[in-house]
Amino acid sequence: MAPTEQHIAKQCYAIGQPLPDRIANAPELISGLEMYLQAFFDLDSERSHSMGLTRIPWSSIKDYSLAFDLSVRQTEDLFYYIRAMDGANLQYLEERLSKS
Repeated sequence: MAPTEQHIAKQCYAIGQPLPDRIANAPELISGLEMYLQAFFDLDSERSHSMGLTRIPWSSIKDYSLAFDLSVRQTEDLFYYIRAMDGANLQYLEERLSKS
């Protein structure tokens, strides 16, 4: 749990309130996958959605893999995880845009 969430949890416990749903039901990241989550955040920060929602380019994922000297297996996993997270993120953004 991140420091902010720990602080909120302590406050909830102190005043006898239940944890907010986003903390109580937060997903847990399997050990070893942190690098792929960080890669997604790094790659996501490089693009602009100014002309509409866009996927993270293949070339950006490849360049990231080369910059961090990832193995062939890690590179395959990087492409898989980035594509999965990117697809979920774009779907979430599309849903938010359609509601506004």
